[in-house]
Amino acid sequence: MTETVLSGHLHRCDGRASAAIPYVGRWLEPHEVGGVIALHHAVREAVAPELLCRETNAFFHEHCRACGRILGLFADGELIGYGVLGLPAPDQESFADQFGLTAEQRADVATIDGAGVLPRWRGNGLQRRLVAARIEAARMAGRRIAVSTVAPGNLPSLRNLLAEGLTIRALRPAFGGLRFLVRRDLDRLSKPDTEGRWIALADTAEAARALISGYQGWSLSEATDGPRIWYACDRDASGT
Repeated sequence: MTETVLSGHLHRCDGRASAAIPYVGRWLEPHEVGGVIALHHAVREAVAPELLCRETNAFFHEHCRACGRILGLFADGELIGYGVLGLPAPDQESFADQFGLTAEQRADVATIDGAGVLPRWRGNGLQRRLVAARIEAARMAGRRIAVSTVAPGNLPSLRNLLAEGLTIRALRPAFGGLRFLVRRDLDRLSKPDTEGRWIALADTAEAARALISGYQGWSLSEATDGPRIWYACDRDASGT
């Protein structure tokens, strides 16, 4: 068994406050992939099909051996969540291909790939912890760029990725629907320029125009009239 990466207590179950239940997170061994596959299908059944990519069994096996790692969360003796970290070789195909990286950058990229938490344990902040732990593992593996994709309608995943410093760089069709392409450069602290604007999450056409003009999406606000995203240039890139 590998060493513990995450630990803490769960305080919500089935959408309600509950007695504190301890959980741990550790990197999984290849023989444990079957549990991840079963959990992946259970998670998919609870959300709209266009919001999550349906991964193959081979994807999970490959990411627990040759091209990445899988972080598993355990509570009450069962696997309750997982997060996939991709560590692709520079010439290896992955969704990082969509980011227009140079050959040098391809050697530095890590993919914050699929993740899921059993519905009864949501509300405990586990998805954000899975993002943060995989970013730190990417850094420790010598990677300087973390990338991911997320459907605009997948508010929990979008919120957690933006909260951990990834910013929206593009909006493109992928995995059977529209996806934001998000990225974080791990060797620098990015900050938004003071000039920017809020764009409704549902206004994908306006978001696409802002991204093409050089803006990035930085933060999500769930306002009373609907969720919106703050778009602005990178302060360092804009020279301010």
